[in-house]
Amino acid sequence: MSRWALLVTLACAAGCSSLEEGAGGVVGLEIRTPELLTIEVGEALPLTAVALDKDGNAIQAEITWRAPDPALIVDPATGVITGISPGPGRVQAFAGLLASELVQFTVIARADTLIVTDSVFTVAPGAAASPALVSQLQSFSPPGPLADRPVEYSIVSPLDATVTLPGGALIDTVNTGTDGAVSSVTLTRVNIAQPATAIVQVRAFRTRGALVPGSGQRFTVTFQ
Repeated sequence: MSRWALLVTLACAAGCSSLEEGAGGVVGLEIRTPELLTIEVGEALPLTAVALDKDGNAIQAEITWRAPDPALIVDPATGVITGISPGPGRVQAFAGLLASELVQFTVIARADTLIVTDSVFTVAPGAAASPALVSQLQSFSPPGPLADRPVEYSIVSPLDATVTLPGGALIDTVNTGTDGAVSSVTLTRVNIAQPATAIVQVRAFRTRGALVPGSGQRFTVTFQ
């Protein structure tokens, strides 16, 4: 899903007929941006721009690009931006001397791996819930844990609500803490015959929906 954002450095209150024309009759630039102005380090994202004449019609013009901030780079000919380091990064289109407004993106560290250490648990007969089902998101560029990123937990067996996640749910999404970990999710016994085994799958997603490597790992919880 994309949106058209009209980014023009020239404007007139009484119509466009009096706008000063640039080379080839270009009076404005319309730059196309994704709805989500966030990219990960290493992610490449194509941008496009259209040159407009004084009547608002698209016309042929050579468009070039620049990115003044170190957080991202842009191919000057194609408009493909690439995240370099976390932080704000701006990009701008040009048709001759006419420039669009600067469009700002936020570059974030890439989610490179979802880690599960202990994945097999046994719950004693008197206990209502399992120990915490801990997972952690980490980045390799720059290396370190990723805070405030969503991780999805889902019960894949049994599917009859005899065990639940927090809030009585079969699927729950929880954000990681400052250590990149989710340490608050437990599996709760509701009305399950003993002994019985439940399975919980954990997944995380990158900014534009791709699964983070390590997604699909499962916790196995046996209730006695």
